[in-house]
Amino acid sequence: MSVLCEITVPAEEFVLEDALTSAPDMRIEIKRVVAGPEDVTPYFWAYGDSVEAFDRALRDDETISNMVILEEQENDERFYRVSWNGAVPNLLSAITDAKATILEAVSGDDHRWELKMLFPDRDALTEFHAYCIDNDLDFELERVYRPENPQETAEYGVTDDQHEALTAAYDAGYFGVPREETLGEVAERLDISTNALSTRLRRGQRNLLSNTIVHDT
Repeated sequence: MSVLCEITVPAEEFVLEDALTSAPDMRIEIKRVVAGPEDVTPYFWAYGDSVEAFDRALRDDETISNMVILEEQENDERFYRVSWNGAVPNLLSAITDAKATILEAVSGDDHRWELKMLFPDRDALTEFHAYCIDNDLDFELERVYRPENPQETAEYGVTDDQHEALTAAYDAGYFGVPREETLGEVAERLDISTNALSTRLRRGQRNLLSNTIVHDT
C-alpha cells in the first residue's frame, strides 16, 4: 500500500541552492521530475520579483548541464526545465531511485524545501531512508501516513490540504475585496509557511477551475 511522507530539507541537499541564495525572495514549485541514467531533470515554476537574478544564477550554476525556459508569463513567472548530473548523490536521486512521486515541492524559508512525496510502499520508503543515511543526506521527517485514497483526491480534484487551505482563506476573508486577512495571517492559522499556503491555494483554484468552468478542447 502506498505511503505519504512529508519532509523539510536544506536546499544544498536538494536542488537550486545557488539560485535561491542569489534570489532569496523567489518561490519555486517543482511540477514533475524525470530521472535518466546520467541526469535528473525537474520541471518547475519560479515566481517572484527577482526572476532575472534567479535566471542568471541558473545559467552560472556549474552543476546544471542544461536549462531551458519553457514558458514565461507577464507577471514574472517562468516555467523551467533543467538537468543535473545524476551521478552526484542528492535527495532528488534518492527519491527517483525509490520510485517515489513528488506531489508538492515548495521552496520555503531559510533556503529549505518542503516536500510531500508518495512512495509505492513501505519498502520504498525504507530504501529512500537507507540511501539518505548511506550518503549523509540531511532532512527532517515531518509526517508519515497512508492516504485514504491513493490519489488523495477529493471532489473536483481538490486534495484534502487544498480544501483546508481554500476553506480557511475563504472563512478568513482572504478572497474579499478588500481582503480582511493577509496570506501570512491565514498561513499562521494553519501553522504552515506562506509559500506552502500560496501553493495549495493556487493548485486548489486550478483544480476547481479545470473540473468546473474550464474544459480542455
